[in-house]
Amino acid sequence: MDHQEFAHDLHIDIARLHVFIDRGWISPLIIDGRPIFRDVDLARAELIADLTIEMGINDEGVDVVLDLLDQLYSLRFAFSKLFDALEDQPPSIRRRVVTDAQNLKRLARPGSHTLR
Repeated sequence: MDHQEFAHDLHIDIARLHVFIDRGWISPLIIDGRPIFRDVDLARAELIADLTIEMGINDEGVDVVLDLLDQLYSLRFAFSKLFDALEDQPPSIRRRVVTDAQNLKRLARPGSHTLR
């Protein structure tokens, strides 16, 4: 899908599409000097269009929203890998990790200032 088709599918003009790319909001693959838009680019661009058109969020706000979403997805990926690694551990290690996590949760409560 080229720039024209991609912009048309999003109901935005080419100049706005270039803003999406220039700000790093979407990153199409470049093959032989031509952009190749993937499904992930389309989904992200649709989100950006919703944020700006439907919700009235300005470009600086979109930067913040996308940064937070990227952080969230990175954390989800990291936790997935952590859980995979934990599953490979013996039951005694898994119990210890759960116990330690519960102790940390108690520490995070307001008014908790000491280690147990």
